[in-house]
Amino acid sequence: MDHQTLLTNYLSNLEVDLFMVNYNRCGTDWRDLDYTPDYSKLYWICEGEGWLRIGDQEYYPKPGQLFLMPEGIKQSYSAISDKPFLKYWCHFSAKVGGINLFQILQFPHVVNVEQPERFQDIFGSVLTYANSNEIYAHMMAKSKLTELLSYYIMNLDVNQITYLNVPVVEKLSTLLTYIDSHIEENMSVQDLAKMLHMHPNYFIRFFKQHIGMPPIHYLTSRKIDKAKEMLHCTSLTMTQIAGNLGFSDSYYFSRQFKKHTGLNPTEYRKQSTVTT
Repeated sequence: MDHQTLLTNYLSNLEVDLFMVNYNRCGTDWRDLDYTPDYSKLYWICEGEGWLRIGDQEYYPKPGQLFLMPEGIKQSYSAISDKPFLKYWCHFSAKVGGINLFQILQFPHVVNVEQPERFQDIFGSVLTYANSNEIYAHMMAKSKLTELLSYYIMNLDVNQITYLNVPVVEKLSTLLTYIDSHIEENMSVQDLAKMLHMHPNYFIRFFKQHIGMPPIHYLTSRKIDKAKEMLHCTSLTMTQIAGNLGFSDSYYFSRQFKKHTGLNPTEYRKQSTVTT
């Protein structure tokens, strides 16, 4: 698979989630040093001065520059004068097959935005939809966030994007895609380990190292995510949902659901209906 085809494959399977977005001026006390966020950030600088450190690289951003600060990388920031940044910013996640995009691909931290008026419109739309109560607003905010990331990538040379441990990423992406498409089955650790030609004990360590939890916990978590969707979008009974997702019985399903969400399935369905 060539460079561009592999890159296209990853980006076409990108799933984003938006946690926070705003447009404001930083205070002169804007400062945090040597922290490692569990979310990624975009900063689009409109005015002012400041300092960033991303990993071991330091920057003094200028108006018109867009900064990408990936999750899991040590960072620092600070105001440096009485003219702090005025910026659009957002916190988000970007995943491919359940894996943090920035564990798969390495991007430049900064690009100079061409057509800033268009970019401002997109970022402004993210903010507008994020603050809306319309039922479609969160979907639109995520769509506009994807557009922001696409626009960021459009301002790059494709050769500036590099891959991090491609063989491991391909194995995990294949495995996680398989899990999602066979979520109704009773998959065992042995079955999954066999897919990657690994001993089960080694596979458990490998999976936890890269995904952050043991495979059985991940399987259950994905089943619960699917159960939430079924409870919200269908009228299936608890017994039917439990059976469709491969749980041994509705009691075990209910117990696992409450363990992960704090609510039993019936309570979750009622709450989901009310909040909608």
